[in-house]
Amino acid sequence: MYSFIARQPIVDGDNHIVAYELLFREGFNNVFPQMDPNRATSRLLIEHFFLTNVQGYDGKLCLVNFPYQSLVNQVPTLFPPHLLMIEILESCPPNDELFEAVKSMHQKGYKIALDDFIPSSSWERFLPYITTVKFDIKQISITEAEKFIKQHKQYNLYYLAEKIENKVELEASKQAGFDYFQGYIIYEPEIIKKKRIGSSPFTVEQLNIAINSTSIDFELVERLIRHDVTMSYKLMRFINSHQPQPFSSFTKAFATLGYERIKMFISLSIAAAHELSPSRYYQSSMERAHFCEQVAATEHINTSIDQAYFVGMFSELDKLLEQPLSQLIHTLPLTPEAINALLEQKGILGDILALAIAYEKNDQSCIKWFSKKLKLAPEDANLYRENALNWSTPEYHYLRLEGKKKSD
Repeated sequence: MYSFIARQPIVDGDNHIVAYELLFREGFNNVFPQMDPNRATSRLLIEHFFLTNVQGYDGKLCLVNFPYQSLVNQVPTLFPPHLLMIEILESCPPNDELFEAVKSMHQKGYKIALDDFIPSSSWERFLPYITTVKFDIKQISITEAEKFIKQHKQYNLYYLAEKIENKVELEASKQAGFDYFQGYIIYEPEIIKKKRIGSSPFTVEQLNIAINSTSIDFELVERLIRHDVTMSYKLMRFINSHQPQPFSSFTKAFATLGYERIKMFISLSIAAAHELSPSRYYQSSMERAHFCEQVAATEHINTSIDQAYFVGMFSELDKLLEQPLSQLIHTLPLTPEAINALLEQKGILGDILALAIAYEKNDQSCIKWFSKKLKLAPEDANLYRENALNWSTPEYHYLRLEGKKKSD
């Protein structure tokens, strides 16, 4: 399965690219699909900020449309301010609820744009908190836009002319006082295709139930996420975007980032989720994760159990996402030891991963070699492999956790 976006450059008066507008698409046709706008925004954000390498946007600011409800819920604050500019759709009502949300996000350092703006006194109070005003010059004439620009110099706003189709319109926009320009005469939208991986329907269903409970059991939430490669990868990318340093567990990261923010991110991920396509790489990732975790928990082995788990889980990430592992791994809050294990199979974590792979291949000589190197008894290593095969489904872990809770 693949995801698609249309990416159209925005340029300054010297024709230098300063930003990109990102628009959700479902294929190579450059049209918005028949889909709820909130779901489209959720998918664009999750699939292109937390399932891809954002460096593909050249470090430029990305303009993203946000429907009304996502704005009042302050969904954009899940993302660092340097990544995106928030676009307020023209369909949003300029009411008190939206005003308070815009004011709050502005105070948190977010840049905000009014998209397809049509001048109205109802929007005047918003202007001190707005960075950029976008005029569709097919809806509002360049002359009308120029009048607005001259009347609102006190706000130090930037102005963007969009839907520019010829050189005459481009030159007229420059003369009218516009700062930025967008249109087919400058750059056509580029359709970008990226591989996406789904989540287990069971995991999505149970997470949805868990986070909508009156009293959220974050132990259960962590357990469910840990046993889904996609959810784990998205969440670790999210955590890394806010605190780029190795962490020991999701539980501690939840506490650091705040449970409300984590709940909002999971809700966004659920809204963007699609059913998992069967993949041997997905299955082997979970098997490796559980195997590596057990080996690391062996008394005489001195390494992080959590990092061992993530080494196993993310060892097939390049095959799942069809991107170089070296690029993907460096976006995660893993320790240097875990990164070396994944990229070069070095160190104790590298030996543990090598043993997991040897079992997959039924390579008896490698199994004996790495078992001996790790000082694992053959019967223990075989048991860990058997357990990993049984444990690699989220349903098993959910039932196991529920059984544990009932017995406590």
